[in-house]
Amino acid sequence: MSKYQSVLAHLYPPVSYNINGEQFTAQCAVDGQAFDCLQASAEAILNVIEPVTSNNLLADWERLCGITTDVSKTYSERVKRVIIQLNTIGGLSIPYFLRLAESIGYTIQIKEFSPLKNDLPNAGDIPIQNSPTERLIFMWRVTVINGDDNIIYFRAGQSLAGDRLVDFGDPIIEEFFEDLKPAHTYCYFAYQ
Repeated sequence: MSKYQSVLAHLYPPVSYNINGEQFTAQCAVDGQAFDCLQASAEAILNVIEPVTSNNLLADWERLCGITTDVSKTYSERVKRVIIQLNTIGGLSIPYFLRLAESIGYTIQIKEFSPLKNDLPNAGDIPIQNSPTERLIFMWRVTVINGDDNIIYFRAGQSLAGDRLVDFGDPIIEEFFEDLKPAHTYCYFAYQ
């Protein structure tokens, strides 16, 4: 029995309608199911107010934020990406990036290098061979304290020529920084 079926039956005046009649009961059942669907739809739309509870309508949040829907990612990864995009009002300062990373659950440290102070990254950290010193002022390191460092080892038969012997990283935080960092800068990641 529909939740609204009995309510609809009692809305009609009992003198004018036989509320126990077969056709009247059938009509109330059909109308009650329509109101049940309407109620469920209204509750689903109410849940879309926040990306976390939007369920099947998360793709609409991604569309509004300019994010390509990637169904190969988990629901929580997709929600984090939407929240990142919503929080990106603007800014290029270190505290801005720290707050943004913290809003999605990451603890990070950012280090800017300065060739003027003879503060350069280690030679093994990044490809700085043959890089002019002027370019090194646009380089910074993001140290991810609590990231999901997925370690992928080179394996015979599975890896191809040119693949790294060990590859690691957290795609959520790395994509986030690649999208938001100034275009003229080089950002690399370290994991603890």
